[in-house]
Amino acid sequence: MRGRLPKPNKVREIEGMRGHRPLPKEANHRPGVPDQPQKISPEAQPIWDELVACMDPRILCQTDRRALWQLAEDEAILAEAYSGFWEMTRALKKEAASKGKDLPGGPIMGALMVKNARMAMSSVKDLANRVIIERREFGLTPSARTRIASKNSDSAVDSLELKLCG
Repeated sequence: MRGRLPKPNKVREIEGMRGHRPLPKEANHRPGVPDQPQKISPEAQPIWDELVACMDPRILCQTDRRALWQLAEDEAILAEAYSGFWEMTRALKKEAASKGKDLPGGPIMGALMVKNARMAMSSVKDLANRVIIERREFGLTPSARTRIASKNSDSAVDSLELKLCG
């Protein structure tokens, strides 16, 4: 597929159709917040709860369950990977101090001098990029949020309308 991905109709309805063109035909899935999967990892459960709590329930469908599950699991793995990287840099710094050596460039650069650490950071970077893409799908990034405005929010009422209607 070339170009931008098409926006879901629910997002278009919330944004408002600028060109007043008819909405394209779209699969009609049952709306609502999906239930948390039973097999979700304990690390991903609080992330799932946070994601569902901060998302607009008018956009979610029951069929979003697997995509939300994947996002929660990926974010849990990413958090664990970052904490592991920081533990590795602290251990490297401690080891260098015990040997009386200095780490030129600091512990992060010292960790990146090790081949396994470079490969791990590359994997973490790839996972972080995937999480950003997944978050964008649900309108959870700053740029995606600017395109989604709730009709009930104060930002949906412009200043001219306020002056005319009171």
